[in-house]
Amino acid sequence: MSDLLIDLASRLFIGPVWPASILALLLVIYAILGVLGLLDMGLESPEFGANYTLGADLTEITPFNWDFLEGIGGYTIRWTNFGRLPIIVWGGCFTVAYWGVSYGLWHQYDFERYGSDWLTSLILSIRNVVIAVGITKACTQPLLKFFCPPPIYGQENLLGEICVISTSQADGEFGQAEFMTTAAPLLLNIRTDGPMIPKGSKAMIVDFEPKKRIYIVTPLQTEHDT
Repeated sequence: MSDLLIDLASRLFIGPVWPASILALLLVIYAILGVLGLLDMGLESPEFGANYTLGADLTEITPFNWDFLEGIGGYTIRWTNFGRLPIIVWGGCFTVAYWGVSYGLWHQYDFERYGSDWLTSLILSIRNVVIAVGITKACTQPLLKFFCPPPIYGQENLLGEICVISTSQADGEFGQAEFMTTAAPLLLNIRTDGPMIPKGSKAMIVDFEPKKRIYIVTPLQTEHDT
């Protein structure tokens, strides 16, 4: 019996498999505590609309811009479905995928080609995480309809509404704005119909380009302007 446990431990806690095994062990402990009622399983639907982007036109955003980099990071996270599902659902799918990829690749392929030193294990673990995220994306995509209701605010009923410029400026080439709702603000990709609009200024949504998924805005005239 002891030899069997030692052999099992040697297969689970070696090279890039051990961080995946530890993560799986933590998930099992969390699930057991949740079943016993000692922890909140956190199965509530996430709040829809937190920095939700109505229209994503990353190819049109000017490169080497900090706002552009923030948009890329947010888009990447949303692409993985992280934050769009309860953490226990997304985390459970990721953990199973990560452990399965790590265990399978190591014992079927990697152990014959690589050592189990720290640096090699780290590199292989990064590779396994990337693969597991892709698998998690594919597995969780069908679940979105159960946890993410469709947006209340769509392009058809935003025309004529007021938004606030959230990037350093907005012009005919680049810009984003926040549209305030009763929950979190919606993040819109926008272009102006004329002059540049500075950050923090209010603008009216006057049109929508469905092919580029971009809202056209015009600056609001203030008493000072008139």
